[in-house]
Amino acid sequence: MKTFLFKSHNIKKGLIFGFAYLIIVFIIFSIIYGGFNGIADAVNNFGSAKGLGFLVAIIVIGPFVALLQVINPKIKVRIDHQQLVITQQKKKDLNVLLKNIYEMKINHSLVNQLQIYDQQAQLLATIHPQHDTQVIYSIAAEIAQHEIFLQQKGHKKIFGNPIETMSYTRKL
Repeated sequence: MKTFLFKSHNIKKGLIFGFAYLIIVFIIFSIIYGGFNGIADAVNNFGSAKGLGFLVAIIVIGPFVALLQVINPKIKVRIDHQQLVITQQKKKDLNVLLKNIYEMKINHSLVNQLQIYDQQAQLLATIHPQHDTQVIYSIAAEIAQHEIFLQQKGHKKIFGNPIETMSYTRKL
């Protein structure tokens, strides 16, 4: 049995948290400086744009990034000769039998994302690690060791940058 541990992206939760955080920060600064005009006057009177940028980075963006690290879930993926098990806190384990996996796609929908499909093109699982970009390749390779898959490499452009895509399709 092979085990992979990593932090996962939760895009919906991150966006909701991000907007809520920025609204709360704006409300707090509005109360401290007396509204939008007071914030504008404070920015104009600050003097140095670099100093203001550094202060905003420390006071606003720093805690935001730290809190995002806390809210993103830790994922454990276990693969043996029969199944793939995805474990996440506060969620029921997702068990996928390897014999039910028909196709795996890496970087097709989002960068650094592995999507696993059955023969009817139903999405069985999505794995989207936060930092370790190689873990999805390792997971797909481990699954491919237990079953026979045809591997195809391709490229896709995102914001003008070429991104390598990879597909694994079961040989029938």
